[in-house]
Amino acid sequence: MSKLTVINSFGPMGSTLLASLVEKLGFTNVPLRKLRLHDYLMGDLSLDSGVMQGRLENILTEHSKPALVGGVSVLDRNNQAPKSLTDIKRVEGALADFKNKKFDNIQALYDGCRQIYNDAVIYKKIETTPDCHIEMTVDIHRFDPDKLYQAYQDNFDEVHMIHLHRDFSGWINALSSQAFTHPDLLHRVKFFPHMRYADYALYEDSVNAMPGLHVQFDEMFDTPIEALAEKTASTLNVPIPEMNLRKEKYDLYGKTLDYDFAFKRFDDSVSYLQPKTLKYLSKLAETGAMASNLPAQILSWLRYLMDMLRYRRKQRT
Repeated sequence: MSKLTVINSFGPMGSTLLASLVEKLGFTNVPLRKLRLHDYLMGDLSLDSGVMQGRLENILTEHSKPALVGGVSVLDRNNQAPKSLTDIKRVEGALADFKNKKFDNIQALYDGCRQIYNDAVIYKKIETTPDCHIEMTVDIHRFDPDKLYQAYQDNFDEVHMIHLHRDFSGWINALSSQAFTHPDLLHRVKFFPHMRYADYALYEDSVNAMPGLHVQFDEMFDTPIEALAEKTASTLNVPIPEMNLRKEKYDLYGKTLDYDFAFKRFDDSVSYLQPKTLKYLSKLAETGAMASNLPAQILSWLRYLMDMLRYRRKQRT
């Protein structure tokens, strides 16, 4: 029987960290995302569209090249040697068969996709049950929450959902760090806080309408890992593993880290946006001005730009 743990998040909410813990509960944790599963579940993509097969091939190709991946933050990711996560040559035959195979249900398509990626992984040894998966979503707020939840239940043997939350100030600060360090100038400049907030608010509304376990970002650092594991295992209906969780290594999207480093706050300890900017943005979010006050929206963007330029100048000195 296939078992699926769906971890919902939007932006930097700690999904890879929680996934690394769920892996200790017997679910396979690999950096395979954006397979457009929701489009299949909602009927926007047909089983014979070949889209998931194409995504798998593209991801395997990219992950077979040395690259900077994983870690607790953008800075941690960038301060490491490039490495390959997969070897596509290992699965060339299976991939060709997979692309030509006809599927009559979404679960079989999804399971087959996951198995091929797992067989190609070279950065670690996968020791979990093959039919227990972790799906990390980033687009759940783009769909009708009731219909999508029911589609999961209708198309998979067993599904459990975990919804992540993070306070807006910490979230926008961490998200800004990704924009600050992006190599493309337009990407750095076209970061509009009010538009980011609109997506953030939509995400919160969507996941709050769904059943499942709700986990706050702070819980992953403030709650003893044993208590967090027990709470998560209870939701997923699996036993607590007989291991010292503080002595284990944790896989954060392709980079394995010791417990002391993986479960240590990083983004919140660095102010990418200036404290005054964060306070201003939080006030706009709390009062509703972020969504409707055009002068405030423009000022929030200008504050972001000044902080971004200040940060990049500092990095060059």
